[in-house]
Amino acid sequence: MREYFELRVPANPKMMCLVRKSISQASEMVGFSPREVAVITLAVDEGCTNIIRHSYRESANGEIVIRVRLYPDRIVIMLRDFGGEVDFRKLREGMFKRKEEIEKKGHTRPGGLGMMLIHSAMDKVQYKRCRNSGTVLRLVKYLSGDKEENVTSKGAPRG
Repeated sequence: MREYFELRVPANPKMMCLVRKSISQASEMVGFSPREVAVITLAVDEGCTNIIRHSYRESANGEIVIRVRLYPDRIVIMLRDFGGEVDFRKLREGMFKRKEEIEKKGHTRPGGLGMMLIHSAMDKVQYKRCRNSGTVLRLVKYLSGDKEENVTSKGAPRG
């Protein structure tokens, strides 16, 4: 099995129900456990929510393109936006700073946990700036022990 499908949805929180159902069913088709299906679905939902909030600044005019590739041993999900440019350095620094804050203080303030959730849920996470505008977020989850290192990079997404 090496199939893919693509969804194009408005950057509107109301559309996330459709996205969640599609990701959930695709994950089930690959053979993930119910728990893994929920984790993958949550990571994609968080990625889309971040696009809506940060790339489009909650404007109703944006679009999110979601491409899902199904393999016998993994699922590869690419989220593409056409919004503002993301500063990857600030994103990475913010994530590490937030993680350190949680470890030191033992409690959390609201917000800032989405990227940590995505990185902990998926086996591989990559970001790529697009030439004209926007970003591609590439997420990979493996079925078994065939796991790649969880990284953040500016490299071109494959899949």
